Amino acid sequence: MSDFELVKCTDLVKWTAFVSSSIHGNKYALAEVISALGCSADYWFINRKGNPVAAIPIITHNSVGQGLPIHSYYVGIMLHPEVTSSKDNRRTECEIAITQFAMEALSLIYDQFELSLHPTMKDIRGFDWFNYHTPQNGRAVISPQYTAISNLQPITNIRDAARGSRRREEKYAFQRESLLFSYDGTVDELLSLYKFTFARQEIELTNETLKATRQFAEYLIESQQGDIAVVRDKEGKAVAAGLVMYDFHKVAHIPVVGTGESRYGGTLLYFQMMEHAAKKGYQYMDFNGANSPNRGYFKHSIGAKAQLFFHVRWVRP
Repeated sequence: MSDFELVKCTDLVKWTAFVSSSIHGNKYALAEVISALGCSADYWFINRKGNPVAAIPIITHNSVGQGLPIHSYYVGIMLHPEVTSSKDNRRTECEIAITQFAMEALSLIYDQFELSLHPTMKDIRGFDWFNYHTPQNGRAVISPQYTAISNLQPITNIRDAARGSRRREEKYAFQRESLLFSYDGTVDELLSLYKFTFARQEIELTNETLKATRQFAEYLIESQQGDIAVVRDKEGKAVAAGLVMYDFHKVAHIPVVGTGESRYGGTLLYFQMMEHAAKKGYQYMDFNGANSPNRGYFKHSIGAKAQLFFHVRWVRP
C-alpha cells in the first residue's frame, strides 16, 4: 500500500473519462449528476506511480438529507480496467489492497463517509478488514442491498422472462383501460405522479426532495441523457410516468417512477420502457433497487432478476 497515493481530482474531464471506462463506473458518479441531485462531493483518485488505479467520489453535502444522493446507485469506488481485466488471483490481490488503502486514507480526512458499491465489485474484504485488529478505531458497516436487472436482448426476452399474469395485464391496459404509451411525458407530470405514489402511503415528500428530483430530471432531459416515459388514459391524462437514464456499458436505469389510479398502467409502463431501451441498443435495464417487498416482488414478476450489491459506511468512533 506504500505505492498508493490519494490525490484530489480537479479536472472533471479526466474524472468523466475514468468513470466511463471503469466497469464499476456509471453516470450517478459524475459531478454533473451529483450536483443535479442536490449534492456536493470531493473527487479522489488513488494513484500508483502517478497513474490512477481507482476513483472515489465522497459526498460532502446533501441538500435532501444525509448520506448518498437520492435516486442514485453505485456512488462508490471504481477501479481501472487494467485491474478488473487481470487474472482472478491478481484482481483479488489488487482489489483488497486498493480498498484497504482507500479506507485508511479516507479515514484520515473524513469523520464519516458512505459508498455504494457496483454489483460487479467482486471482493469487498478490503473494506471489512480495515481496522479488523483494532476495532476500537472503527470498522466499516457493510450492508447487503438488492437491485433488479432485466436482460433486454433479444427483445423477446423481455416478456418471456415475465409472469404470464403480467403479460396479460399489459394487454388489459390497452383493452380494458384504453391506455396509450409514449415518450412525451413532462417533468411536471413525472413529479405529480411521483408525489402521488408516496401520498398513497401517507408519506409527504419534502420540498428539498421534490426540488432535487426536478433538477435531476431536467438535467437528463436537457442533456439528452434520458427520457420521460408516460402512460395516458383516453382523455390524455398521465396515469403513470418513469424517468429513464441511459448509462455507460449499454445499461439503462429507471431512477424515478410515479403511478396514479390506473390498475394496469404501471405494468404497461415498465414493459414499454424496457422495450424502448432495447430498441435503442441497450443490453440491460437496472430497476434501481428492489429492497422493499411490494416493489421487489413487482420488479421480479416482470422478469428482472435479483442482483446483490453492498453499501459501506464508516463513522469515526
